[in-house]
This record gives sequence, C-alpha cells and structure tokens, in this order.
Amino acid sequence: METPLLEMKNITKEFPGVKALNNVSFQVKAGEIHCLVGENGAGKSTLMKVLSGVYPHGDYTGEIFISGRAQKFSGIRDSEHAGIAIIYQELALVSEMTVFENIFLGHEISNA
Repeated sequence: METPLLEMKNITKEFPGVKALNNVSFQVKAGEIHCLVGENGAGKSTLMKVLSGVYPHGDYTGEIFISGRAQKFSGIRDSEHAGIAIIYQELALVSEMTVFENIFLGHEISNA
C-alpha cells in the first residue's frame, strides 16, 4: 500500500462555544489533486491553519503525517520546513514577476 504524501487524521479544533473541526481525516497520495470546498464557516480555513502551523500542535487534537512521518508543528516555520505553505487568494501580485517568483516573494530560496 502506498504511503500518502500528506495525511491528517481525526483533526478536531474547538473555539469557545464552537467545534470548528470534528474528527476530520483526509490523505493525499502522489499524483493526486484535491480541492477543499464548503460554505462559509465550514472549517476550510481552520483546517488549513492547522496544517500550516498557524494553530500549533496542542491547539487541536489529531495527527498530521507527511510521507508517513508524524509532524507536530509548533508554528509556521516548522510547516514550511516540512514543505507546507499556504497561498491565500488575497495575494497581491507583482506583474513583472513570474508565478513562481510571486509565490516565493518574501520567502526567497537561498543557499545560506
């Protein structure tokens, strides 16, 4: 059986008086493309914030695996080191730059 590139298991995130995510699980295997859709308030952004380390491990219950290895992100930098980054739709683009350059604007790859 192929190990998923990304797997989230039983993710639950609660805010005071609101259970934003309730045991959400999904996986992405090599070559797959997924789309996350839902109504406003359905938990899409919350799920992506869990995945990207905005909500660090301990602020939610459940597990995140990348290539079969458990991850416990303490912040955004941890998730970026694991290859996870979120590109928001409000992104301001620089027309003189390529798509690749715009995506990494502010996070340029260096040899340092």
